Amino acid sequence: MNFHICWIISALVIVSLAALAGKITRDAWTGILVDERGRFSLNHLQIVMWTVLVLSSVMAVFLARLFAGESSLLAFAIPQELLILMGISVGSAVVASAAKGAKDAPGSGARVARLGTQFRLAGGETRTISAHFGQVFQVEEGDRADEVVDITKFQNFIFTLLTGGAFVVLTWKQATLGGLPPLSKEILWLLGISHAGYIGGKLPNKS
Repeated sequence: MNFHICWIISALVIVSLAALAGKITRDAWTGILVDERGRFSLNHLQIVMWTVLVLSSVMAVFLARLFAGESSLLAFAIPQELLILMGISVGSAVVASAAKGAKDAPGSGARVARLGTQFRLAGGETRTISAHFGQVFQVEEGDRADEVVDITKFQNFIFTLLTGGAFVVLTWKQATLGGLPPLSKEILWLLGISHAGYIGGKLPNKS
């Protein structure tokens, strides 16, 4: 069994487990993408996406070596750039979660949008926050929560998709039984800058 077949199978297994976790905890197949506020979360999406892509590719190399009869199953390379990428993604998620936690604390003064929260619109009408995928790149605080795009989240969302796509293409073309291909350092810089902008946009309270 070659690397590509092993990668597809590994990715499907991990996606299925992620969907099952969401179904068990949130009674929805996409529930793993929902945060503690009951909203779809860019943080959750990024962590799930990189977990699926990176872990499945590592598993694929391992399985391909196993079926090829390699004597040392774990003697393959994981590029340093890939470890840095995972560090950027996980580090950003930790900082963003800490910022959310501070704003959710009693007395913080932040007006955050939660599942079931009622917000008053400019015309005097009220609306109730419900979970939908668009929240991945929408404002999550203040009077315009779930109404307008948060530009820092949107650009980070786009960079995440582009980087994930680049990883898939490079790995599909270049992965061998010896390991995974390195990513461009320029891609890491772009992703790091994007995450910095995303974190910076989370810090101030929005009215």
